[in-house]
This record gives sequence, C-alpha cells and structure tokens, in this order.
Amino acid sequence: MEYVSNCLACNSSNFTSYIETGAMMHTYSKESYNFDRCTDCGLVFLNPRIPEKELGAFYTASYLPYRESEAWGKYGSFVQKDQQKTDKARIGVVKKYVNLNSASSVLDIGCGKPTFLRALRKETDATLMGIDFSNEGWKHSPEDFMNIDLRIGEVGDLTGELPMDVITMWHYLEHDYQPQKHLKELLTISHPETRLIVEVPNFASYTRRKFGKYWAGYHTPRHTGLYSPENIEVLLKNSGWQVESLLTYGSLAPYTLHWMSEMEKKQIDWTESMEPRFIGFVAGMVLHSPIYLFEKMVSMGFMTVIAKPL
Repeated sequence: MEYVSNCLACNSSNFTSYIETGAMMHTYSKESYNFDRCTDCGLVFLNPRIPEKELGAFYTASYLPYRESEAWGKYGSFVQKDQQKTDKARIGVVKKYVNLNSASSVLDIGCGKPTFLRALRKETDATLMGIDFSNEGWKHSPEDFMNIDLRIGEVGDLTGELPMDVITMWHYLEHDYQPQKHLKELLTISHPETRLIVEVPNFASYTRRKFGKYWAGYHTPRHTGLYSPENIEVLLKNSGWQVESLLTYGSLAPYTLHWMSEMEKKQIDWTESMEPRFIGFVAGMVLHSPIYLFEKMVSMGFMTVIAKPL
C-alpha cells in the first residue's frame, strides 16, 4: 500500500479519515480500504492506495465491464442497445461544443472497449485516437474498430502529437493516480479552443447519500478520487484548465449506479451471470424513473465537465 501526502485536487496536506469500504465488484473479504477527505476542498480520495502495478488483480477476466453484454446471457442484446444509447449521448455532448470535420481530431483517454469512437467514426471523418493501459477492449475484435488509432499507453506517451480539438475522459479521471500531472501534460497537445470533456461519479449526489459506504461510485480500490463540482473545478484550474460548463448528469443512465450500489449492499458474486438479475434491474429502473426526471436539477450520481485551456 502507498500513502498519499497531498490532496489530488488542491495539494493541501490537511485531511482526515472519512470512510472505510470493502473491495467492490470483486471477491469479498474482511479487508477494508480507507478514504480520506480534504478539509480544504472536500475531495474524498483513497488513502493508502494499491500500487498501480498491483491493480491488475482487480481487473480480471470476470470484471463485469469487461464481460459487458456476455454477462447478461439472453438479455445481452438489450445491454448492447443501452451502450449504443450511451455512445449517442456522448457524441451529442461533443457536437454541442465542437463542430467536427475531416480536419478535426478527437482523443479518448481510457477508451476501454472503444464503442464511443466506433460510433463517432460513423458520423465524422475526423482523426480518432484512443488510449488505454490495456488492449483488452479491442484486441479480440480489431475489425470492429477500423480506421481508429488505438494505443496501449498513458497520457505522458502522447507528447509530440498534433494538437487535439476534443479530448474526452468517460470515467477515467476517478481512476487517475496523478490527475494534475496528466491534465497538465494534455495541455501540450491542446490549442486555445480545445475542449476537454470529463464524466465522473459525483460525490455530491443522491445515490452517494442514499447508499453510504455501499455507493458503487467508490468502486474500491479502483477509484482514487471522488469528485464533486467544487473540487473538480479546483483540480482543473490547478492543472491549467478552466471550466466552461458543468452538468449535473452524465451519459450513463443514473439507475446504473443505483443498481450497482444495491448489489454491493447485497454483496453479490460479480463473477456470476447477471441474466437472472435482468428482470429485477428493469423493474427497478421503471420504479425509480420518476426520481431521475430531476437529474438535470439534482445530481443522481454522475456529472460532466467541459473545460478548455486557461
């Protein structure tokens, strides 16, 4: 385990222990992990944390996001359609802030299974690039991601690339061990009108208050920082970026986080098929749908930040 001496957002050394949770979406054990809270900006962050080189133990073949539709058995097609809906929402955010054309360039950090870039390729001739620490998301079906530059690496490896018009981080930043360092490095491949689009769990949300230590947004120990609107703006400013817009919602359906939190509370076996749970998932989504009509006024679990260089 390694200790963090300064807040990831504001660099303060003033923080106190906030909460302990068990490992999430993983084999349950008696081991618990501590999150501290910065007394200056309020950021909640994992401390101590797993050394990055050891995180592979929490990203096994049974990890639900890797299994995706396969995990849901005969209902897999519904999950695929939901992913398509998510990708469409993400493209909508990009197009709201940038007019893409054949001369444009888009970089997706932490692209995972790059379905977002694949969907974007159908709508634009822009140069598309994705980067992740592993090629698990695309190595088994490279033919699905033709004409997309996919790389294994980290932000620092991008030094020297031509400036990007759009840089997206769909649920990457909360995993980042050195967010300020990497956000500053992205400035070297940006121009004054570059848009940085970041979607993360929102610590200041309904689901976090509802589920407490079982809130799936902790995603322990994979998530190192749990941001709220105030401290993510601090982080971006300290890294050379200014917030242009902050949305109290994301591209993911808010009930997704609600359901995962319920499953964490029940401590289900995440390696099993999710097929028997699909009907309950849908029923819960319908039951809670009236609440989520208000996500544009009160965050239900996610937030999206659009920023550009200072």
